[in-house]
Amino acid sequence: MAVDSRGLELQAVAWTLLVTAIVSISLRIYVRGFIVKNFGVDDWSMVAAIASFILFVTCALLGVRYGTGRHHRDLKLEDQVKALKYWWFCYLWYCLTMIASKISIGYFLLRITVRKIDIWIIYGVMMITVLTGVVFFFVTLLQCIPISYFWDRGQPGKCISIDVIIALTYLYSVFSVICDFTFAILPVFLIWMLNMGRKTKIALIPIVLMACVASCAVVVRFAYVKDFKNPDFLWATIDIAIWSTTEQGLAITAGSLATLRPLFRLAASRLGLSNSAPSGIVGSGQRVPSAHRDWDQNACKGSRRHPGPFSLTTLMYRDEEHAEVEPSESADSEPGQPTNALDKKRASLWKSSRGDAGDSEEELTEDSPKQATWDDRQVKVLTTRGPDGNV
Repeated sequence: MAVDSRGLELQAVAWTLLVTAIVSISLRIYVRGFIVKNFGVDDWSMVAAIASFILFVTCALLGVRYGTGRHHRDLKLEDQVKALKYWWFCYLWYCLTMIASKISIGYFLLRITVRKIDIWIIYGVMMITVLTGVVFFFVTLLQCIPISYFWDRGQPGKCISIDVIIALTYLYSVFSVICDFTFAILPVFLIWMLNMGRKTKIALIPIVLMACVASCAVVVRFAYVKDFKNPDFLWATIDIAIWSTTEQGLAITAGSLATLRPLFRLAASRLGLSNSAPSGIVGSGQRVPSAHRDWDQNACKGSRRHPGPFSLTTLMYRDEEHAEVEPSESADSEPGQPTNALDKKRASLWKSSRGDAGDSEEELTEDSPKQATWDDRQVKVLTTRGPDGNV
């Protein structure tokens, strides 16, 4: 007689999301470390998250090997013990993965945050995430005394009521959903206030909304939390394992994909699919273009920028930098600086053609050759004067 098993479902989900997460985090490391060259706290946090997720998936797959997803009546006692032991380890890796991934998403949002209240909201959400995650971690870690009593009931010991674990899981899930939706909704307002074109804003909104996709798995898991009380634990809790795996995989993948816009822009430029080169990302020690500097000083007057190598130009197109320069800025311009749109265009073209061997982000900021040639011809036409001295 065939043995009922749902372990293959968990295996398929785990392998799929693990591969997806590894690919996305690898691309993130390439973008942040080699293209942008500004590897920050959010990137290190996501690296920690993927390391913990790999350990989670390893324990989940070993649990399936020994009995996760099967009825207790179909398992030997020693296999039940091993499967429950790996389930207990999955508790711990799950907590660490979610804490690290939420911290990473929060610090990523700080890169585009200007207003002081938004900064405090992000820090508040991150603090709630860490506190609830730490509480859940230690309660699940110490739910049985001795710890091994969780998987080996053939020894003296005791565990806290399973109702406490269920209630804590519900509480953690509620806070997780609130934090995820906050991280998803807040960037929409942040991006809409940025000084960039409407098309760029519309293109960016789906990217930042991906911070919310992990919440879908949390919401679905609500219906299965009660199965912790089922005596046939390894069979009944397979849905909890599947959706917990989904939550972690989506959080890592979504948080990493949100950082890959420079790579997409660079690929489109190299393939000739875009006339403009990827936007530059200003790190510490680099000068912010005047258009962005004016926006920071005027549109956000009275607020403070988040300290560190964060810049709104992370999300700006290079052609938008030129498009939003006002024709006359002579009153506020510095000595020796261009004072009209045409002079600024010339200066920009000269800077692009001159290049800078020491600039680590040259590939991200240079104009495409075709565009520079057309603009150069346009400048020559505009500056040619006739015999009568008129333009």
